[in-house]
Amino acid sequence: MKGLQWALVLGSVGAAACAGAPPPHEREASSAAAIRSAEEVGAERIPQAALHLKLAHEQFDKGKALMSDGDNSRADYVLLRAQADAELALAFARENKTRTDAQTLIERVRTTRGGQPLQAPTGNPPTSQNSVQ
Repeated sequence: MKGLQWALVLGSVGAAACAGAPPPHEREASSAAAIRSAEEVGAERIPQAALHLKLAHEQFDKGKALMSDGDNSRADYVLLRAQADAELALAFARENKTRTDAQTLIERVRTTRGGQPLQAPTGNPPTSQNSVQ
């Protein structure tokens, strides 16, 4: 009889441990927000960002399905991955925009200078006249 009691206790503890994780609603919301942010900056138009945005969408959907199935601990992990991929897509999109803006600025400076190439400064930097020698 004592063995049966232990088996019931251990079975109850095991079942409680599996069902004990609360639904990761906050993680779901932060993942959705990261995906929206990446979409708003046009991540789907940049190949490298688009790949991570696609992965984020897939993982988000899988995380929601896991939540529906009651597997909240796995759902939390998958939603965390979705958020990370969305943030990576956002970073790639922002990097692309920064690179494009820099190239536009370089072209504008070249046009202003009459098409002459930009040169890095050479020699010693200018010194102020008040420097002590």
